Amino acid sequence: MAESEKAKQKAIAELVRRWITSEVVRNYLRNLLNLPVERELPAEQRYLLEELDRADKE
Repeated sequence: MAESEKAKQKAIAELVRRWITSEVVRNYLRNLLNLPVERELPAEQRYLLEELDRADKE
């Protein structure tokens, strides 16, 4: 029974991840929730993404 519940949770998590990566869904949720749009990443997040890019290229 617990394994079945974990499998359901995993399937739901994967579905939500796919939805979030969809530009259409992101725009829909942003508009629905009236979320502000940040045009530029904060410096710390930009730095972390640059670090990930560098590590990926190595």
